[in-house]
Amino acid sequence: MEYLYKDLVERAKGGCNKSMEDLIEKLQPLIYSVVGRYRDRREAEDLYQDACVLVIEAVRDYEEEKGVPFLGFAKSRVYFGIHNMVRKDVFTLSLDQPYGDGDGKSLLDQLVDESEGMDDYLIRKEVSRLIRSALENLTPKQRDVIEGYYFEEKLLKDMALDRGVHYKAVLKLKGKAMEKLRKEMEGSIQP
Repeated sequence: MEYLYKDLVERAKGGCNKSMEDLIEKLQPLIYSVVGRYRDRREAEDLYQDACVLVIEAVRDYEEEKGVPFLGFAKSRVYFGIHNMVRKDVFTLSLDQPYGDGDGKSLLDQLVDESEGMDDYLIRKEVSRLIRSALENLTPKQRDVIEGYYFEEKLLKDMALDRGVHYKAVLKLKGKAMEKLRKEMEGSIQP
């Protein structure tokens, strides 16, 4: 199969560092495009370096006999690799980190009351009951995807591989489940 940069990919895969550098240089528009999408969430230089590592891994893992053009393979690797890295970063937040309008208070300082009152306890129990009830109304596949994604923190890509289906199928299943949950819970929880 012929594809763009075939000779560079083959030489880089064979261990030629100069070819790997040339390939990364040729893929810079792709790398900068991905970095540009996420530069507000992480340092651009860190994103650039992570993207270069993902290109190197793409070269290492690329299998021409599967019939996928290298540029498509590399683009998917870089885009989804950076997306997953940034997505994981969103959930790492320290309670000691300064937060808010720059007054120096941390998230821990923002917590008002450490003890739960009876009203809060009853509300939390009712919300928990409503969520459990709504989850029971999902199909088994939808429930597995929601529980895997939100409670077990599995990636949709990994769930797709486990099920032997395409990523988009799991994404669509999650979307339908969320819509069903939203409709189920609409009006049940009052602010």
